Amino acid sequence: MSGTVHELEAQQTPDDAGDAVLELLSTMADRGTVVAITLFSGGQVVSGTLVGRDRWLQEFVGRAARGGGGGRQIAEQVQGLFRAADLRRPGDGRAPRDYLHLLDAQIDGLPRIAEGLLWRGRISEVAGWSLGSL
Repeated sequence: MSGTVHELEAQQTPDDAGDAVLELLSTMADRGTVVAITLFSGGQVVSGTLVGRDRWLQEFVGRAARGGGGGRQIAEQVQGLFRAADLRRPGDGRAPRDYLHLLDAQIDGLPRIAEGLLWRGRISEVAGWSLGSL
């Protein structure tokens, strides 16, 4: 089972310094699984739909290009950064599981700070999480 729980088990357990469960969810998202999630990161509560890196990038590029002005140029530059990262992947082609990508994210506070966002955050910066969104 390539890229599954068995590979992650060989690397770490859920109680190690990293979060093997979040890495597994990220792997599953890259393969098309979509799940609602709430994250606690940097003193904020972020809730949204966990998606794969490529789907998030596609949405980012679309939004940036529709933004007018320099939006199209931003979209092209970000696509170039992601392409360059793809070229640096190990020989097996697997992407590192350093980031989580959310669509329709909301940052909660009293009152709600923002919603409908594209959010990208480091797995290592997530202090806690729960399945389901607010």
